[in-house]
Amino acid sequence: MKNILFIVSLISLSLVVVAQAQEKSISGIVTTRFVTTDGFTTAFVMVDPTKPTVTVLASGADAMALTPRNQVTLTGVPTGDAFGVAMKVKAGSLAVGETNQPFKSQPITAEAFKDASASAGYYVQLAGVTFVADKFDSSGTAQVKAGDGSVVSLLLSKSVAGRETPKGLMDVFGVVVKSGGEWKLVAARFLPANRKAMIELATKATCMGCHNPDTRVVNGTPLIGPAYREVAGHYRNDAGAASKLIDQMKNGGQGKWGAIPMPPMAATVQPEDMQKLADWILSYRWDAVLAE
Repeated sequence: MKNILFIVSLISLSLVVVAQAQEKSISGIVTTRFVTTDGFTTAFVMVDPTKPTVTVLASGADAMALTPRNQVTLTGVPTGDAFGVAMKVKAGSLAVGETNQPFKSQPITAEAFKDASASAGYYVQLAGVTFVADKFDSSGTAQVKAGDGSVVSLLLSKSVAGRETPKGLMDVFGVVVKSGGEWKLVAARFLPANRKAMIELATKATCMGCHNPDTRVVNGTPLIGPAYREVAGHYRNDAGAASKLIDQMKNGGQGKWGAIPMPPMAATVQPEDMQKLADWILSYRWDAVLAE
């Protein structure tokens, strides 16, 4: 009996040692967050820009910290998930460093999704596509079509259900995965393909002196105003957001985002350009919606 207990103890100890040996710590930037229905959140962490992202699973407070653009450090153990192998975060091991960190995407074509194995796990940009449907349904999927007719399937948080899909030519950003035998894109953001022209318009209107589309800090210098993705995230569920932004442009204001006042632009920016700018700024709301 003692021998049996001794053997059982050795086996238990071995399992603990193996489990501890499997633990791994990583540090990187969260690129994409995908909320599933099983109580877990799947996120893709960019540890090295030249390599595929690391898939991690978390729940509770750890999952809430897996917000896109957060710099995170975490410890996890290998596990299986819908996209292959992932790291299951050890409860309480996740720490957030800097927030709103920038990172880059790699270009990919819709045609490449016929066999996207070379891009598996990478954060990519699929440019110049249109959405097939007018509204998102509750399936957690959507399709976009490229100019050559190629169709790519997207995986998205079900928080998009019931919302109208973006109109016109769009660029879709996210992580390439294989799901259900098909190469798909876990969507992280939708941005209009004409945003370069919008940035030029915003620069001409002097908006870019105080704001940046993505971050509050540019080349190490903090900007006066919030990033447009912060503004758009704040208004993501507000049907009257465009009118509010246009009113802010016309009349200026103070106190919503800080003590420094925003000057009125009615004398220098045409109404139609204000509408264009408002629509462009609010396109960044998808960052927040897709992360819910």
